Amino acid sequence: MNRNDFIDVSMIGRAAYAVMCAEKYAVTKYPDRNWKPLFNWMWELTSDYFDEWYYRFMEILPEYLYEFDNYKDANFEYLTEEDYDYYSSFLKDIDSNMSSLLEIPAKISMVYCYMPIPGRGNESIDLLLDAARILEENGIEPPDTSAVAFSSFSEKDGWGEPFDGSRLSVVLR
Repeated sequence: MNRNDFIDVSMIGRAAYAVMCAEKYAVTKYPDRNWKPLFNWMWELTSDYFDEWYYRFMEILPEYLYEFDNYKDANFEYLTEEDYDYYSSFLKDIDSNMSSLLEIPAKISMVYCYMPIPGRGNESIDLLLDAARILEENGIEPPDTSAVAFSSFSEKDGWGEPFDGSRLSVVLR
């Protein structure tokens, strides 16, 4: 896999690929966990506005989730106490690679938020290459890049048309 694999893929398609990488790592490294609730939430990325999705999703990222000792102190805007309890327990012992792979789609969703995408959006491609590197370093074959090729950078000024990303999921099948 190389940078050119994503030059013509939209930002939504790139974010979808990042979710695919996170899924592949999750089911390989933690095969006994039920990842469906988390990835249901993550796949909303492809059919929602990036910024709205990001603000909801960031509250379950380990970096934010564990910033406070309890739900009440955190003052979450979107996360319910039930979800807080669930994700606090579910994500407690994931490794740093899994944590990074959860963050990459969120970073892609915000890297050019509220601004035109410069050139071909190389910073987002760098994030995808980081995701693929994590997989490769752990002996996991990255997903096929052609799975997101349908989502064109020529659509909506590089952002692409929303789509149902769950059809790309290995977890939600």
